[in-house]
Order: sequence, then structure tokens, then C-alpha cells
Amino acid sequence: MPEPYWPKKKGTFSLSDVHRLGHLLRISCRYCKTLRHFTPDDLRRVFGDIEVDDVIYQMRCSECRKTHTLDVEMVSPSAAERQRITLRRVDKIDYVRRVTWRDEGG
Repeated sequence: MPEPYWPKKKGTFSLSDVHRLGHLLRISCRYCKTLRHFTPDDLRRVFGDIEVDDVIYQMRCSECRKTHTLDVEMVSPSAAERQRITLRRVDKIDYVRRVTWRDEGG
């Protein structure tokens, strides 16, 4: 008997949900052991309102530049922990404009 189809968007937990709850995202690299903290609102500005689990497929490690080595978890730090945490914030977003040329016979 074939398996039934389950919708992929059933019960998703997106970046806007994490922002609404006031959590931070802790992203760590399994290869080089770096640890970074991000606000979900900044990640939503960069990647759109995607699921929390899909964030690691959109990023790569800033130290070792490897893909598929990241882990993500939601944390709700206390006030004392939050003062010690260094947050990575969006400074600016650059869009690259590339030109392609075609030759016309003439």
C-alpha cells in the first residue's frame, strides 16, 4: 500500500515565529568549532521567512567556508548570558549586478 501524501508546510516553525518568541539562533560549525549567535529578524531579512531548519542550507561557515557542516539551535539566554553573547548583525546587503553580452551578426 503506498504511503499517504503529507503536506510539507504542516506545522512549520519559521524565522518570524522565533522572532515573535524572542529567541536567538545559535549556529555552530562541526568542522572548525566556531559558534555564532544571530537574531532571527536579521536572518529573515537576508533569506526570507524560511523554516529554522533550512537556515543551515542557505549559509556556509564564515571561518572554514565549508557547506553542510552547520548546526542550528534556538536559545533563550538569560539576561546575564545575553550580555556576554556577541551577536552577528547585518551591516549591509550588496547586490551584484552582472552583465552578459551577446554577439549579433552584421
